Amino acid sequence: MKAPFVAAVALVAVTFAGVALAGPTSQLYLTTVNPNGSPTYIVTVQGNNVIQTITDAYGIGEFPIAVYGDIRTTGYSYIDAVGGQYSLGGTPTGTSYLLQSAVYAYDSTSDGFHNYLVDWDTGTVYQTARDYTNPVALFTSSGSSNIGITYDAANHSLWISAYSGSLVSDYSLNGTLLSSFSTGHDFNVALALDPADHTLWLANELWTSANYHYLEQYSTTGVLLSTGPYVGYAFGGEFDLAPTTPEPGTLIMFGSGILGLAGVLRRKINL
Repeated sequence: MKAPFVAAVALVAVTFAGVALAGPTSQLYLTTVNPNGSPTYIVTVQGNNVIQTITDAYGIGEFPIAVYGDIRTTGYSYIDAVGGQYSLGGTPTGTSYLLQSAVYAYDSTSDGFHNYLVDWDTGTVYQTARDYTNPVALFTSSGSSNIGITYDAANHSLWISAYSGSLVSDYSLNGTLLSSFSTGHDFNVALALDPADHTLWLANELWTSANYHYLEQYSTTGVLLSTGPYVGYAFGGEFDLAPTTPEPGTLIMFGSGILGLAGVLRRKINL
């Protein structure tokens, strides 16, 4: 395994001076690991609470994670590990996924049609099918040991975070650098964009940092907005990026409101 493993998964509440303690609005799914590397978990965080812990069902090393109506993981290496499909509630379906090429990746994301990964060794960004097959190289991101990746539906782009470096960068799918900012520290992992408020979350794995093993929330311009809960050593991170479908009752109420408004307007016109 090419990245270090440190610390157990836990949850504690600590407030850092000048930055509010506030976990993610939406459910954030993280792939995490115990100090000895076994077993590995998918941990769901919302607010300042861990609300779900799933022991990996397909193998050790299910680090790349893509969430789009369900949870899909794959192994960090096509040689060493395999992942698979889970419901959002954490139930494995039995469908496994294996990388099909010499890619080393610790995170992934999805736009609902494809998954995306960034290679640890080369920085090459790959597009795959939703089952992680048929990888196609899209472009090579700058920097070294890039690790986190998340999809931004607002401009159909990919945010990528550095492990050996402090940059979080936004790229178009053809590799054009759209923007970037510095977190001020190395080891930025488990990058995820919350569609509810369009903010970025990542885990700070720099052992000399006061926020070591904690989540950090940033605006897309690089402002540190809050520090979330302690999550131990995380690798992959993702929110459910599938569009929210209104409940049937909400649609009925909306439709009734429109009809009522139309009736009022009709009466006023006929006066």
